[in-house]
Amino acid sequence: MAFDVEKEIKIFLISGVIVLLVYGVWLFISPESYRALLGSSRYFNPVGDRMIGGIFIAWAIIAIRLIKISDNWEKIEEWILFTAIAEILITIAQLLGIILYQILSIGTIIAMIITIFFAIVAIHIFIQKRN
Repeated sequence: MAFDVEKEIKIFLISGVIVLLVYGVWLFISPESYRALLGSSRYFNPVGDRMIGGIFIAWAIIAIRLIKISDNWEKIEEWILFTAIAEILITIAQLLGIILYQILSIGTIIAMIITIFFAIVAIHIFIQKRN
């Protein structure tokens, strides 16, 4: 069964917006509750978490704009590549946190699953559209 890459791009962007807004708004407004709920209070930096939340919200706003032009690959190609690279780097950072600093919680595991999933889908889309 062949994938409909155009539809896959829209689903990827919409699901990305949802995840980015949930994490972004939560981290921006209340990083304390995020850390308390997910059991990761080690190395807690509320300002850093709020900055990451702000970046996620900005990324979601860009993704919302990209949904409108998702049928034009030339206009969104660089953003899909950016997403793949960012997700890979985030996963590496999470792995380093687990290996070097023993930061392992349910929150870390959930975040790693989400970032690995989005990295794989972004790479898949990029490869499919490049062929």
